Amino acid sequence: MRILLSGLIALSVIFAATTASAEEITIEQVTTLAKVGLPPADIIKTIERNRQVFELSVRDLMKLKKAGVPENVIRYMLKTPQLFGKGKAARKTVDEPSGVQELTPEERAAMEQKQREEAEKLANEARRAEESQRRAFAQGILRRGMDLANSGEYVESIQTFKKFIQDGGYAPGTDEYYTAVYGIANALEQAGMYQSAGNYLLDVLREGPTKTFFQQAFWKLRTIRQKIDFTTPDIEELANFTVTEFSRKFQNEYNYVLGEFFYDYGQLERSLGYFEGVSDDSMDRAKALYLTGLVQAQNELYLSATRSFQSAITSTESNKSDPEVSDLAYLALARTAYENGFFDVAIYYYRKVPTDSNKLATAFYESAWTYFLKGDYSRALGTFQALHSPYFSHYFFPELWILEATVYVNLCHYDYAREAINRFNRSVNTLAVPLKKLLSALRTPADYYRSFIGVMSGDKRYQIDRRVFLPIMSNAQVYILYNTIQQIEWEEKQLTKVQDKLGPFATDLLAQLASQRGSRVNEAGIRIQQVLKQDVEAELKKYSVKVTEINVDLDVQEIEREDAALKGVESSSKETTAAEQSGEGGLAIVGSDSMAWPFDGEYWRDEIGGFRSSLLSKCTDE
Repeated sequence: MRILLSGLIALSVIFAATTASAEEITIEQVTTLAKVGLPPADIIKTIERNRQVFELSVRDLMKLKKAGVPENVIRYMLKTPQLFGKGKAARKTVDEPSGVQELTPEERAAMEQKQREEAEKLANEARRAEESQRRAFAQGILRRGMDLANSGEYVESIQTFKKFIQDGGYAPGTDEYYTAVYGIANALEQAGMYQSAGNYLLDVLREGPTKTFFQQAFWKLRTIRQKIDFTTPDIEELANFTVTEFSRKFQNEYNYVLGEFFYDYGQLERSLGYFEGVSDDSMDRAKALYLTGLVQAQNELYLSATRSFQSAITSTESNKSDPEVSDLAYLALARTAYENGFFDVAIYYYRKVPTDSNKLATAFYESAWTYFLKGDYSRALGTFQALHSPYFSHYFFPELWILEATVYVNLCHYDYAREAINRFNRSVNTLAVPLKKLLSALRTPADYYRSFIGVMSGDKRYQIDRRVFLPIMSNAQVYILYNTIQQIEWEEKQLTKVQDKLGPFATDLLAQLASQRGSRVNEAGIRIQQVLKQDVEAELKKYSVKVTEINVDLDVQEIEREDAALKGVESSSKETTAAEQSGEGGLAIVGSDSMAWPFDGEYWRDEIGGFRSSLLSKCTDE
């Protein structure tokens, strides 16, 4: 039934290509024909029947290869200008920019030559990979092992490759041994055992770019690094190789991965060299620019950093790459402006973070601080109100009540300030004692990790509010390490089940995984300890001091008001605002200053960025 359906879809696409527009078959239609399983020969006949001319750019070639269009179809499409002359070319997948200055004949010839060279490299890579695997199949090395891995029988696949090495007596350094190692790595990766596969893939890569499976091993290793924290100093060995003989697309990926690796290991100058090698049309360009901006900002090169962050945003839009990079770049631009005292610029960039972004809470919190420091109390109080909404209930912002109390003191609303402090004491200050007790009971990094897991899973033995651990949950390093530990533990369970079948192979892998798990638990525990002590306990102590200071100010104001009352002097304005009458922090202005109504406890996601307070100052001009 599935085959029949695919055939019907293919026929409908052919019908559309040959009847609805007899003069043209588009790149998208060729892609669709390939996806529904139409034989390459039939696709070529369709192109030939329409005498369609394709003028393929490098980007077009990349998209066709990524979509799985057969290599012989792509080669035929490249030949169409010679076969059918300068006929009407297929519509481009990317709209041509309007108003672009016409290239000179020399410039156009150079560009076309470059595109032909890139296309030829891509075609050669595909041919080399196909030929290499064909040779391996012919030798009987990969066929059964690969088929078993692809069908989910990874144990049998590994047994096949191990038996091949043992029976043939193949030693490391031989082509046969190399191919079998790649086969084992592929079987583990296909089974989702990423941590175990990583080291085998590195063994394949160490053999260098002239070997058969260098590209495939690199792509698999990169995929693994995107899923778990597979970090090892051995990746630095890849910097010993040059990959200029490969396509520009592969060079971009290779440069980005090495740049990211050196950035993570603190070799910032070295990382910049690789980031510069990522071309503008690469899907990795935005990430490379963003990390480049972070390096520049760390070195206080703020103007250069700003340009890099802005270029990263532009790149995500032009390449349709990861939108999260754009959100991070907006935050980075806002923080750069904030650090340099440009508060209005900072607010502009904070408001650029989309409402559906997982960075929205951070943008709101930091913009609240910015409003506070620039003295815009109306927007500061409105942003505090938004952060108290249910949309941000899974974040922990203990300082909000203190900031609110400070604003109320500055506006001479002392009763509101006292209430804010009371709320802080009830909801936040009570966390300090249980946290101190917990920290005194923890000894090793593993203890910290176990406590984190226990508290977040609801273990009552720890007797501590889980809000204390929310800053840990939002810490990127802890999150990555947690996922990696979970992955390792899952792999250990899977290998334990098949240990009898895989024998020493499984035993060795289990020993490696146990070592890696212990290392990752220690790393996570140390980071958790840092967050709890530096970002939570220390902050709670600092907040307690601030609360004491505010209470002293309030007491002084209370004494002064009592003295003024005894002297018969009015200490506050007679004007009573609608906010004061409501008694709840009152009137919110949503979106526009011309639309105001009392806040009734309901929050709407598209409005929380527009809250304002109309609370007026009660301070006198003494």
